[in-house]
Amino acid sequence: MTSFRLRLALFVGVVTAALIAGGGYVAWSLATRFNTDRLDRELRQLAAKNLARVEDSGHWARLDDALSFVSGRDQPPTHVLQAANYGREVYRSVRWPQGIRPDDYPAVETYEGGVILKDPPPPPRRTGLSRTNPGLPIRETRFYTVEAGGTTWRIAVSGNPYTKLILATNLDQLNLDLDRLRHRFLLLLPVVLVVVGGTAWWLATRALRPVAALTRAAEGITARGLDQRLAAPAHDREFQRLVSVFNAMLDRLEKGFHQARRFSADASHELKTPLALLQAELEQALRNSPSGSAAQQTYTSLLEEIQHLKAILEKLLLLSLADSGRLALERADVDLGAIVANVTEDCSALAPALRVEASVPGNVRVRADATLLEQALQNLTTNAIKYNRPDGRIHVSVTTDQASALISVGNTGPAIPAADRTRVFERFYRGDPARARNAPAGAGLGLSLSREILRAHGGELTLARSEDDWTEFVATVPLAPQAGAAPGSLPA
Repeated sequence: MTSFRLRLALFVGVVTAALIAGGGYVAWSLATRFNTDRLDRELRQLAAKNLARVEDSGHWARLDDALSFVSGRDQPPTHVLQAANYGREVYRSVRWPQGIRPDDYPAVETYEGGVILKDPPPPPRRTGLSRTNPGLPIRETRFYTVEAGGTTWRIAVSGNPYTKLILATNLDQLNLDLDRLRHRFLLLLPVVLVVVGGTAWWLATRALRPVAALTRAAEGITARGLDQRLAAPAHDREFQRLVSVFNAMLDRLEKGFHQARRFSADASHELKTPLALLQAELEQALRNSPSGSAAQQTYTSLLEEIQHLKAILEKLLLLSLADSGRLALERADVDLGAIVANVTEDCSALAPALRVEASVPGNVRVRADATLLEQALQNLTTNAIKYNRPDGRIHVSVTTDQASALISVGNTGPAIPAADRTRVFERFYRGDPARARNAPAGAGLGLSLSREILRAHGGELTLARSEDDWTEFVATVPLAPQAGAAPGSLPA
């Protein structure tokens, strides 16, 4: 449910379903009411046409035959009737439904047209109705809906001053038609919802195209992709301001990044000369100072700090070149085993108290800049020395897959806290000082520089694990192509 398009499609579907269901219910209710009113009008008109006089049983029998003929004598009756003159029943349909008692449905005392009778008028003569021989007033019709014998009947009770007439019509066919309408509506509803939901999904997808473009542009924003810009949609005014704001933000980011990169590179270059002069002066002063004097110790300490500053400047320069995509690699087919041997030899010399182990298969050749690759691995082993315990060990191993060499550098010592594991490659970030109590604080650039060097080679540097007195980093470097050999295979 985190997808906006899904929520929009579901929302539109639910709203549409509610509207269609509500509209369908209203339509079904109106259809029921319309058909019931139509039947009521027919029954009222039929009663009015046959209540102008006081008719005998023969008249009602002929009317019943006519109604039976219309519905079909071999079919269940659609209309039945019962007539009573002067309170005495004169006719009842043969197929009058059991369970309906005519006495339970009395005629009303009011008449249509607002006619008020003080005394009943005399029944009209059997001759034709005329102004001098008017028809009898008709009582207002009262309607009932009842169940009898498993059938629903609509009953109309009417009459004149002398006759009560009950007409009943079978509602089963009407109810069946309405049920068919309802079932068809219910069958069509899921199809409509699927179409509406799909349309809402399609419309949401089209509406979110500028957002998707912004997302792709944001994903492509790196130190080398800050020059990307979005074209403002010509027909979507709602997104034009968003795109313009996004492009303006990229302008500011690009400008600020270039300024920071230039500052880093320029500062590194500009500081090299005074540091070199300062180093030369200190070396001269060191040579001229008495052996074992306090001044000699001071000059020695200052020279170490100068070397530290020069190392930081060199790393900053390399990082600025990597950020701008101008880190020059002098690629060649190099023996990875020789590089690892140099690194582990230096590691053993720097930390003689640690046990340094190496496991490298023979003749693993990679396409790399040997100097920069060795520097990246030196940073890893320096880290392994710094964050180790006094009697610990360092293990460097090399394995291969189909396309890359995997260099694993692991060491004993305190594990990296879980909160720091996602930040170990950030520049100038230094973890918990308690992990390196006996080592000088670094600048927090070694791991970041190693990763940039490996990425420039088309590889990667990751923290494989850090737990249970063991921390391990894995660097990948593409293997050198070998003529006549399968990809990733090693020569004998």
